[in-house]
Amino acid sequence: MQIGEDVLLPPDTIVDLAFCHLISIADSCFFGPEVMLLAHDDLPTPFLGTMRIGRIVLHESCHIGARATLLPGIEIGPRTIVGAGSVVTESLPPESVCVGNPARPVSTLARYLEANRARLAAATRFPYAHYGVIERLSHDDRAALRAALDRGDAYITGGRSEELRGTGGSVRTPTRRHRPIPPEPLPDLQGAGGKSGTAPRRSRV
Repeated sequence: MQIGEDVLLPPDTIVDLAFCHLISIADSCFFGPEVMLLAHDDLPTPFLGTMRIGRIVLHESCHIGARATLLPGIEIGPRTIVGAGSVVTESLPPESVCVGNPARPVSTLARYLEANRARLAAATRFPYAHYGVIERLSHDDRAALRAALDRGDAYITGGRSEELRGTGGSVRTPTRRHRPIPPEPLPDLQGAGGKSGTAPRRSRV
């Protein structure tokens, strides 16, 4: 299997070991939990005595959601998002957001990002440096998150920047020649709904 730099490939990714040499993953790709990569199809075997094989090619900066399944003979991206639980049976266009079984484009990446920028401007934000590792949160931290979600979705921001600085975030494949693109600056908070979440003060023991 060919894997580029700055790739997040979790240990629970299910890779077609027999045909992993047909799988190619470019730089800065991200995989959610339990994604399945299948480069062969055994279904015709009982009837035709044959197996179908095909390449799986992911171009730079693809984002594959949790428990998505990628089947043989497909090409994705670059900068394409595949939603959680989707089944990719055919190639997907660049800079698109694709969901479903079979996965189909439902938005351009530009429209998807614009919608999230608008939500970010009005949503409560929590800094990744404090709230990014769930296991470390205190009871008060968790209460603050729940209270914010009573008003609507919130965002935990700064995780990708922490990764690029080497101070936190997910573990990715080493970067030597590739220079990852940093995330764009966050939009300013707007209106009464916009709020920056802060870490509650802890009492001393």
